[in-house]
Amino acid sequence: MLKSKYSKSIIIYIFYCIFIIILSIALSKFLPGLNLSYFIPLSDIGIEIGLIFIVFLPLSSILGVLIGGYVFAPILLFTHKKIFGFKVEYGIYTKDFEGFKFFSEGLFSALMAINLSLLLTTRWIISLSVGSDPDSYIDALTTFLALLMLTVGIASLVFSSTWFLMDSGILYSNLKRAEDLNKNTEIRSVGRWYGQYLKGYAGVSVILSYIDFMILFIPELKNDLSLMLFILLLIVFVPFPLVIIIPIIPAFIISDRLKEHRIRYIRKKASKLGITSNVDLNFELKN
Repeated sequence: MLKSKYSKSIIIYIFYCIFIIILSIALSKFLPGLNLSYFIPLSDIGIEIGLIFIVFLPLSSILGVLIGGYVFAPILLFTHKKIFGFKVEYGIYTKDFEGFKFFSEGLFSALMAINLSLLLTTRWIISLSVGSDPDSYIDALTTFLALLMLTVGIASLVFSSTWFLMDSGILYSNLKRAEDLNKNTEIRSVGRWYGQYLKGYAGVSVILSYIDFMILFIPELKNDLSLMLFILLLIVFVPFPLVIIIPIIPAFIISDRLKEHRIRYIRKKASKLGITSNVDLNFELKN
């Protein structure tokens, strides 16, 4: 079961690690002595890239998923009930979820991480990262990459709280209020309600911002690097949002393996807020 369910994701992750190792070796060979970030106390950009993409990003996302799900998901549920609880009713919809899908949710986490890194790549942060005043596009690029160690964890934390809520099946509805006031009836997942706003934030504008960012440094890289190294970096940076999904795979697997436990955990927290009723959803068409 474990093999058949996660095998494709694990294979993708293995090939990703192999590619990053090849890229790291190439960077060490062609850019010897170059330091990526002051945050990592090494002077080998190849080793630093390997550590970031194979070690730090997966660990950051795992911590983000666990903290976001077990700490922030109950807070979001409490907040929603405090704000809207007086005009809606809550219930729990039990549904069996099969399969293992990480791409759609992982893409929005990757987009948010990229956006946060872009926002934080300011002159002051660059100075902290490189240990001196920024004097080239390389400083901005390396700082952007180093910040991913933090922003991937933050994005995973934020989105995992919505995943936990969605999987727990906690719904809210204005059914009774709508009947009294002659309004449209609404039945929604608390997790999806939060998720729609987060996905809106991490949407098309992030991709446009990233394209602008790439336009600044790709021509410079082409002039400064060997053809082979430039092609390797191009393979990484052009589909970069898709690349960032892959180191989040271990966090998704851990989250999926904990699904039954975290569903019970969130429902237990919900019961303390008075959310105990079961919801039976039927959608039946009649001619």
